[in-house]
Amino acid sequence: MNPLEIGQRLVERARKLGADEAEAFVQKAATVQIEVKDRQAETVTYKDRNGYGLRVLLDGRMGFAASNDFDSEASDDLIRRLIANTRHHSPDEHNVLPEADGGIRPEVITPPVDETLMSIPIEKKIEKAISIEIAARQTDPRIQQTAWLLYGDESREYAIVSSRGISGQRRHTELYGLAIAMAAECGPDGHPDQATAQTGMCMEVKTTFAALDPVAIGRKAAGFALRMLGAEDGQTDEMEAVFPSETGSSFVDLVAGMVSAELVQKKKSLFSDRFGEMIASETVTMIDDGRLEKGLASMAVDDEGIPTSTREIIRNGRLVGLLYDSYAAHRGQTRSTGNAIRDSYASRPSIGPTNFYLQKGGISRDRLIASVPKGIYITEVSGLHASVDQVTGDFSIPCKGLLIDHGEIARPVSGIMVSGNIFDFFSNITGVADDLTWEVDENVIGVPTFKIGGVKISGK
Repeated sequence: MNPLEIGQRLVERARKLGADEAEAFVQKAATVQIEVKDRQAETVTYKDRNGYGLRVLLDGRMGFAASNDFDSEASDDLIRRLIANTRHHSPDEHNVLPEADGGIRPEVITPPVDETLMSIPIEKKIEKAISIEIAARQTDPRIQQTAWLLYGDESREYAIVSSRGISGQRRHTELYGLAIAMAAECGPDGHPDQATAQTGMCMEVKTTFAALDPVAIGRKAAGFALRMLGAEDGQTDEMEAVFPSETGSSFVDLVAGMVSAELVQKKKSLFSDRFGEMIASETVTMIDDGRLEKGLASMAVDDEGIPTSTREIIRNGRLVGLLYDSYAAHRGQTRSTGNAIRDSYASRPSIGPTNFYLQKGGISRDRLIASVPKGIYITEVSGLHASVDQVTGDFSIPCKGLLIDHGEIARPVSGIMVSGNIFDFFSNITGVADDLTWEVDENVIGVPTFKIGGVKISGK
């Protein structure tokens, strides 16, 4: 049976065995990961991630269980145990399974699905992975090695079925290449001087095998490493700072995580009690768009079967929107925004962003940099999410960067800390460029280069 048929059977059995309502999320997925070292595949890992998650409602109590065993007897046994256990849960009036939404929505132009991905020989995938390393090494003689190089892909098919009338399925393919290149100057003996070593990282995510460009990934990682050669310890100062997408995305991603309606309702977000207030400068508009044309996270419905939406979160600096799933929407007496996501079939749905981005400005990246008489171009940040004080919003994180002198990129610096407050950080954004770029880690985050009026730099 296909995932939709499996989901229908599971819901029917759950209702027959005693559940008031039931919802099945069925997944069939296959992944490949290849690690390369010295132009050879060091490890090749295959995984199947097939299984289902089942939610049941019983007298206001919600239970959840998951399994990778599709056998009818095994699933019936799981359902019986799930219903028995759910009777001991605490009731919650906001435990709901969403109704099917029959409203007309504009068509979602989702990214292409690579129908051939599963049939591509592993040798071709290894060849693409090795090509990333070759491209990095050939960029410059000072690129001595790649500290880490990965290729990965996944083909997924989902179905969601519920007793409330939701029934549908979708497919998705995703591929990534990641390279960490190491650069070092040669010492007097002609060998690399490890004391001068610097690293650069690049990760690209695409939805088709042909679209993943190994040469671009390798060269970009190499370029990021090379630009930091000769870095000296930075000095303590306060100056303007420019954040490109590869570092600015960490800050925008932080916002994406804090605008979960559930966290706001439970007072676990820095944005709790700030709705309708100015939390950033007027140049800042952030949007979550699950219907963005060919966006990596675009989809017609979320992982509860609710239509996705395009929603302003921050408009000209003011917090005007939050992200909702069905539970938070019921609690907040509003509608779900279609932001329920699941890490896998074994996960309960939770609130997460889709294509979340800082709206681009009207100035080029080069002109933005040229407007800085004295500042720093931040090339690397580490550990932002872990370092932010969840009560005050204060943070202090290690960084690297390139000094800006009279509008020109100058020498590299390392060994510095950037500190401040998240609200002050976004309130001090004075310019946003037009080079919107998408970065992918756990979330799909779009960020143009932006400028901060002043940040505190701690160094020597």
